[in-house]
Amino acid sequence: MDKWIPFLGNKKVIATVFLVIMGILGGIFFRLEREVTAQTLQSLNDQLSIALTNQLDKEQATALRYALILSQNGALGDALEQDDEEKGFKILSDVMKSIQLYTDTLIRSQIITAEYVIFARSWDNSYAGMPLDFHRPDLLYFQHHNKPRAAIEVGRKLGIKATVPIHYKDKTVGFVEVVSFFESTQEYFDRLGIDLYILMDERFYKTAVFMQENPSIGKSYILANAHYTQSDVDLLRGIDFKTFKPSRVIFQGGKYLFYEPMKNGEGETIGAFVFSLSAKQVKTYAHSDNEDISFLIHFSRDELYDVMMKKELDNGLFHSAYDKELLYLKDVVAPKDRELFDQEARERFNTYSKEELMGILLHHKVVKEITGEIR
Repeated sequence: MDKWIPFLGNKKVIATVFLVIMGILGGIFFRLEREVTAQTLQSLNDQLSIALTNQLDKEQATALRYALILSQNGALGDALEQDDEEKGFKILSDVMKSIQLYTDTLIRSQIITAEYVIFARSWDNSYAGMPLDFHRPDLLYFQHHNKPRAAIEVGRKLGIKATVPIHYKDKTVGFVEVVSFFESTQEYFDRLGIDLYILMDERFYKTAVFMQENPSIGKSYILANAHYTQSDVDLLRGIDFKTFKPSRVIFQGGKYLFYEPMKNGEGETIGAFVFSLSAKQVKTYAHSDNEDISFLIHFSRDELYDVMMKKELDNGLFHSAYDKELLYLKDVVAPKDRELFDQEARERFNTYSKEELMGILLHHKVVKEITGEIR
């Protein structure tokens, strides 16, 4: 019996060593798993941010395109000059019905007088004559500028607003505005199986009168989504935004949540976009064999580069928003105004260096490529 004791002792040693090795390997694999997840979350965060920027740019470009076209409608200028609200509403609603009939696209547009009063709305003319100055501080931009703009703004509702001045006999008689509420952006992420929540800063509660019945998210935000469930509200209300904002990624209620600030046309933070992905989705991406996870948003490398380049140029290349907006008018300026436009453009861009002008040319190419995908 004694001769088996060393062997049994060796078995215990071997078992102990085996358990130690397995523990070490388990710890290594656990650490690697955490590192892979952290890298995946960072990549997802970056890709979602790029995708969101691209989709919002498309939505703004679409709204601006329609607003620019409408601003060239001479009959609308006549109606404004004659203060004929009924005529303005008929022209506007007829154009919008034609667009919907032939493109299957619902466009909301309104005409605003030079005094910032609603003149006509394509979807509902019951608000004609209502002043907008209190609800639309962004319109003050036109006190010092006479060029189009498209941006996320807070009015009676949070949305994307493209505003273009209407000129009649060499004077500004009002503005045409096309409004959207992130529908195409949300549809895009819905197709990817990603929930997108749109949150407006709570300090705009009194301004956004049509959102005062929307769910509040803590003391910080108001949910702007047109469609949501109680589980969506519960998920958002469980977030500690004090830690969420700086970290940009948290795990909450079995979901990975990603934070992206929302900025208006002045660069002011007015809310947030929150993405929600299931743990299963993130795990799938973490163990994907793809070289990167850009397949998540169906972007090619060239598209990713274009969007990133455009973002950099938007943030730093133009000397002012006015200069940037000149490019929007390049292809829609009436022949009689071409000489004046060219003179204005030369004066503005003569202050740019050769490198900056080259960057602007690249920027304009990127914009054309992106907006060219709109259907």
